[in-house]
Amino acid sequence: MLTSFQPQLIFDFTKTADIGQWQIVNDGVMGGLSQGSFSLTSEGYGLFKGAVFLDNNGGFTSVRYQFSPLTTNKESKIKLRLKGDGKEY
Repeated sequence: MLTSFQPQLIFDFTKTADIGQWQIVNDGVMGGLSQGSFSLTSEGYGLFKGAVFLDNNGGFTSVRYQFSPLTTNKESKIKLRLKGDGKEY
C-alpha cells in the first residue's frame, strides 16, 4: 500500500523572499581565493554567481540553505527546478 504525500516546498523564491538564511561557502576555509555571492533578482529568482580560482589549493564556491527535515519514504522523489548559464561544470 503506497502512502500519498503532498508536495513539500523547501524554499519559495519570490520578489520579496528572505534569503538571509542562505550561506556562501568558499574555498577560503582551506586557503583558496574563490569567491561566490547569492542574491535575489528583481524577478524573484535566486542568483548564485562567483569566480573559482585554483591558486592555494582552492577550487570551489558553493551556496547552502539549511531547511527543516522532509517527510519521505522509499518511493519519494525530489524535484529541483534550476536554470543555468549553459556552461558545463
